[in-house]
Amino acid sequence: MDKGHLVDMVLIELQKAFDTVDHGILIMKLKAMGFSTSAVRWFASYLFHRLQFFDVSGVYSTEAGITCGVPQGSILGPLLFLM
Repeated sequence: MDKGHLVDMVLIELQKAFDTVDHGILIMKLKAMGFSTSAVRWFASYLFHRLQFFDVSGVYSTEAGITCGVPQGSILGPLLFLM
C-alpha cells in the first residue's frame, strides 16, 4: 500500500448460509455420494427431529421443528454445509 499498489479484499459472510441447508436434500446428496445406509441414517438422526424455542424474560414460546440448517458451532456443521 505504501508503494501506491491497489489492495483488494473480498469478505463473505456465511453464518446465514448454514441456516439454509435443506435436510432432505442433504440426505439425498449423502446417498448419491455413496455413504453407507447406516451412515446416512446416523446423519439423518443428527439433523431431523430438532426443536427450537425462545425465552424472553422467562416467557417461553411453543416449540417448533427445525426443517433446515446445520447446527452452528459443531464440528460437522461446516462439513455438512460444504456437501
